[in-house]
Amino acid sequence: MDKKTTKRQELVIIGGGAVGMAVATHTKRHGDYSVTVISKDAYTAYSQCGMPFVLGGEIKDFDALIVKKPDFFKHMGINVKLNTTVDAIDLDSKIIHVKDRILPFDKLVIATGSYPNIPGNIKSDIRLDNVFTLRTLSDGINIQNSLETATNLALIGGGSIGVEIAASVSKRGINTTLVNRNNSLLSHSIDPEMADIVRAYLVSIGVNVITDTAPTSINGTTKVGSVTIDGTDIPADIVIISTGVVPDTSLAQDAGIEIGISGGIVTNGQLRVKVGNTFHPDVFSGGECAQVYNFITGEPFVNQLGSNARRMAAVIGNNLCGTPSNFGPTINPWVCIVGDLQVGSVGLTSNIAKRSGKKVITGMSKGLTRAGYYPEGSQIYIKLIFNDRYLVGAQIISGEGVKERIDGLSFAIKKKMTIDEMQDIETCYAPPVSMLVDPIMYAIEDAHKKFQEMKISSRSTGHTEKEADR
Repeated sequence: MDKKTTKRQELVIIGGGAVGMAVATHTKRHGDYSVTVISKDAYTAYSQCGMPFVLGGEIKDFDALIVKKPDFFKHMGINVKLNTTVDAIDLDSKIIHVKDRILPFDKLVIATGSYPNIPGNIKSDIRLDNVFTLRTLSDGINIQNSLETATNLALIGGGSIGVEIAASVSKRGINTTLVNRNNSLLSHSIDPEMADIVRAYLVSIGVNVITDTAPTSINGTTKVGSVTIDGTDIPADIVIISTGVVPDTSLAQDAGIEIGISGGIVTNGQLRVKVGNTFHPDVFSGGECAQVYNFITGEPFVNQLGSNARRMAAVIGNNLCGTPSNFGPTINPWVCIVGDLQVGSVGLTSNIAKRSGKKVITGMSKGLTRAGYYPEGSQIYIKLIFNDRYLVGAQIISGEGVKERIDGLSFAIKKKMTIDEMQDIETCYAPPVSMLVDPIMYAIEDAHKKFQEMKISSRSTGHTEKEADR
């Protein structure tokens, strides 16, 4: 393309989060686009994942979470429009409507993210002062200001954001209650026996944990004063609702783009959106609004990990700049920090595997992260999940060393390692960082023993091992 004589193509990106801004910078560096980013947010290019740690004081302030200032994008020639809402997308005319303006596009990226999923019985209570959700930097700043004078905090929802905030804020001396509808915490990521470890830790640092129930109301006249749980009014001068999110797909759906059974925008491997029976050559989607697929089950779901959002942005950016790329099925490696605990998982939990019709064998172990005589080591709890002798899931909880082990086990799942192959894994050793035998090896050994017992049992009943595993 002759840059001197050919008009640059117009790239419009709806959404200024992890996907939107990464695509914008990628295409400016490697392509020849005039780039406009439109975002409803008041800020852009900041870390959502860091917000709970500002609330706990581990990070100085919210300004530290802003990765790139507006001047950076202005200098790159990226036109960023904040506090701006897109009203409609017209795919046939290749324009978007923003208030009374019309913006043309040659290429379009829909990265609209998600919005809080607030239970219906408390949805109207969000109007009360000091009742918050935590999605944007503005939310975080408002929560931080309210925490300065708070005595009692109620957290509704026991997912990663809920438990991270509970652990962080309790250190500030604020009476903290965490209530969760499910009977165990972090139920999308870890199994109940692992969640019990997280619960016991939260209780040990003073968090009042209530599970298997939900609040019936949030009470107050203009400002919140309490939350009613199981008929008891629990004092709360600040409430944070963290009960999951919903993909923000209304713009896409109104434009005739297909929405999948997961609630996310249907995309192909190149992250192009589906319109009718074809995938649109000029329209892409990524992040929390896009449907992706599980590597193990093949089932569609909506991914909410920042690491995957960044990978999706790279795929979209490459395709826009002429380098064909694909985003394949994902195993969703995840880690969250709950006070002094690291909690990680990858692949399927036992419960999710069973819902998918997979019979599983699990291996469990408990050990130390350092040699027993070396100071400041931590207990480590490991659960490995196998189906048909293949590793399909892992969960680890400890005070250290979780991410590294989850990363390694992620590779093992992607490479479809069997339990027999995993028995030959070699691990390194030094007293300050490990035991002589890594506790992962004991979890593998535990699962292998169960496979052997199942094999013997299968022979005695006349069934093959594979039949018994179904």
